[in-house]
Amino acid sequence: MKPWALFSHSVGMLVRNFGDLLRVFLVPTLLIVAILATFLNSTGLWADMQLGVVTLLPEGSGLLGPMFLVVALSLLIGMWSVVAWHRFVLLEEIPQGWVPPLQGDRVLAYLGRSLQIVLVLICLMLSVVLVAMLFATILSGAGAPALSLLDLPLSIVFTYFVLRLSVLLPAAALGAAMGLREAWNTTSGAFGDLLGLSAILVALQYAAQFILDSTAGSPTIAAVLSLVVSVALSLINISLLTTLFGHYAEGRPI
Repeated sequence: MKPWALFSHSVGMLVRNFGDLLRVFLVPTLLIVAILATFLNSTGLWADMQLGVVTLLPEGSGLLGPMFLVVALSLLIGMWSVVAWHRFVLLEEIPQGWVPPLQGDRVLAYLGRSLQIVLVLICLMLSVVLVAMLFATILSGAGAPALSLLDLPLSIVFTYFVLRLSVLLPAAALGAAMGLREAWNTTSGAFGDLLGLSAILVALQYAAQFILDSTAGSPTIAAVLSLVVSVALSLINISLLTTLFGHYAEGRPI
């Protein structure tokens, strides 16, 4: 089963290269955690979360700008490590020490390609959402349980589009010449593979959400577990993108 082979190969890469994985991701992840913790503590948002209060930023609080900077900086730091991982697997750039090499131009290229993919996904999903709204109107008389049936197929379709386009990201990390059209065409013959892989990823996400919901009564435990689950899912997704590029763009076996 090709979808499971792609998934298990990606997870296996993380396990087999656990030492290198730590060298690539540990320091950037700790930096992101430190930045977020400092922001939450200095603004009092962490105290609110401890009380179970999760609200939008109060109007006139002046926190919107700082929050944007924190998110942007966290994304760039995260992309620094992601680029290093792609290059480690695909170019065998072995990390030396505990600080991954910083390829500034590749990180910016990765950011630019990510924004391109987001814009394309918005356009692609508009038609899907319109169809979903039509079905929602038809099913509205059947109540909320019937409407919830749309969540699963929509999630799978969205994930499929993400996988089709995201082979562009490892290419950006490597400096390979690949545009959106080339990225889409690279996986043109893998409809069944990527649809099955999308179903696996959505099932994994649902399972993770179930685990997080079960700890909602304790904000501290929920926050720590949410961080652990988010990191684990992110690593799997990053490894999957590396696998997809290596297999479909470079013809590597899995």
